[in-house]
Amino acid sequence: MAPLRATYRLQFHRDFTFRDALALVPYLAELGVSHIYASPITEARPGSTHGYDIVDHTRLNPEIGSEDEFRALSA
Repeated sequence: MAPLRATYRLQFHRDFTFRDALALVPYLAELGVSHIYASPITEARPGSTHGYDIVDHTRLNPEIGSEDEFRALSA
């Protein structure tokens, strides 16, 4: 794991997905951000804007992306 320099929090919901976050990575890195953290990413009530109303702790929220998209963002 890379050394922690700075963090940035992301709020995932159906209008801001893993794919949207991935597009921000170069910009955040340019600002000096080395790590991101986020609102809950497990399956929440449909239409949730915050992700804290989880309905399934074992699945990623399909409204914010797939497992492949999550892996790409994590990489």
